[in-house]
Amino acid sequence: MNEVESAALMLAGVTLALLAIVFAIWWSRRPRTAPAAPRAPREPREIRLPKLARKAAPEYEEVEISPSRLARISRKEPLEIPAEPEFETAPEPVAAIEPVEATLEAMISEVEEEAHRIEKADAEEVTLRLVPQIPPRDAISTNSWLGGRPRLPIGMEWPRIDDQPADFLAQISCAELPQDLWGGLGPRDGALAFFIHRRKHTLRVLHLRDPGLPVAVPFTLNDPEGWFGPHGGLGFGDLAPFAVRAFPEWPVDLVAIRPGDADPRREGDPNEPGAALTDRGYDIADPAFHPFDWGSMTAMVALLEQRLDRLMTEAPEGAEADEPSEMEQCAAINREARARAEEIIAIVHDSAARADFSASDATAVMAGLHAIRWVKVIHSVDPETGAEQVETITLPLTTHRADANLWVHDYQTILFDRAKHAWCANPDNLSAPARALFEPWWQTLAEREMAAMGHKPFRHVSDFDEERDAVLLELPTSGLMSRRFGDCDNLVVTIDKADLAIGDFSKLRVQVSS
Repeated sequence: MNEVESAALMLAGVTLALLAIVFAIWWSRRPRTAPAAPRAPREPREIRLPKLARKAAPEYEEVEISPSRLARISRKEPLEIPAEPEFETAPEPVAAIEPVEATLEAMISEVEEEAHRIEKADAEEVTLRLVPQIPPRDAISTNSWLGGRPRLPIGMEWPRIDDQPADFLAQISCAELPQDLWGGLGPRDGALAFFIHRRKHTLRVLHLRDPGLPVAVPFTLNDPEGWFGPHGGLGFGDLAPFAVRAFPEWPVDLVAIRPGDADPRREGDPNEPGAALTDRGYDIADPAFHPFDWGSMTAMVALLEQRLDRLMTEAPEGAEADEPSEMEQCAAINREARARAEEIIAIVHDSAARADFSASDATAVMAGLHAIRWVKVIHSVDPETGAEQVETITLPLTTHRADANLWVHDYQTILFDRAKHAWCANPDNLSAPARALFEPWWQTLAEREMAAMGHKPFRHVSDFDEERDAVLLELPTSGLMSRRFGDCDNLVVTIDKADLAIGDFSKLRVQVSS
């Protein structure tokens, strides 16, 4: 055994000894209980019960209490005790049972009240109008709009349908939707973004929880079979190249319509202001019609250059002997008008390439064009004699008349389109006279071409069931939005209410109303 093991054994022995000593001391000093002294035994004694006298049980007399006294004691109305029948009555039932007829009547009444409540709620269901802002208030706080650019989450690719980039239609803030729209169904957070196939009636709706920044359209609207259709015939003929091939970004207010409310949507011809302007005649030397940037200025002179070919610069062949001098004089006036107009056109093209645009330059150009005179020869037939009549009209080159339409009305159509896009970007891009002319016109278009949600379709669609379907969005053909569906029809997007309740937008029905 080594020294370490010896020391350990010695330490263990000392410890056990100390513990034994401590236990002995405690045992000797612990408190002890003294034993109780033994008790002396008691002598047994006799236990006797007391003798009690036997008495008969007391008899209680029956006391009769009157119902009135009992009512005073219990503070309840006295019960009417029916007269005692002459024959033996049957025992009372434990609980009274209501007649079956009364129970059924109560149930029927409750069902009728519930049906009436549901019918009343359906009758008062809210619909929504997408009212274009004229003028737009604040682009930063805009949450719902038609056309233009969608706001997509960062990193999200442009939506595609059938592996093609889709056209953007609208983006609507769900937080601004009335709570009772669609019977309370559908999301109330984020935004709904609507995209359509560029040529087919196939729609895709995205519920964007966190919309991001505006994303530019990744393609040009150059598909002849697409939905692009600008106002005033800019989609056809030789005016088509002058159209701004884009859908303007138009902010909208979401206006709830309930029974009895005034409806901002109006029926009627949306071309009324333009038709009235054309019929009464006008002069584009008026500042309201002046070009407002180099784009509108160069478009104007390009159109004028095309229309100068329509001027009669040579006397027509086959004129009678007394007419040649008059026709030659008209042709000479038109030749001079063409030469002077071409000079102004050349100046505009030269200035556009090297100078900034200014409103004073536009005023000078319009004044120069107004100073040019041209002649319109009108052939007609006398209704009384049937004889052919020849009339000549001399007009400034900037004046439009219904019976002397050279180029001014087409320029006004181009200006309307370009002014609309510039104004949507910033209303200050237009002069005060231009805004005073166009804003009421656009207001009329907005009332006649207003989009809607949650309503019964404005026009007939073949597949629509009020009990089953909800109108997610209806977009009319709109010159304001540069969109055309079918033959000036409405695009109607519906969804099953059951799908809307769970937020499933994958099974939409897209129809063009007739």
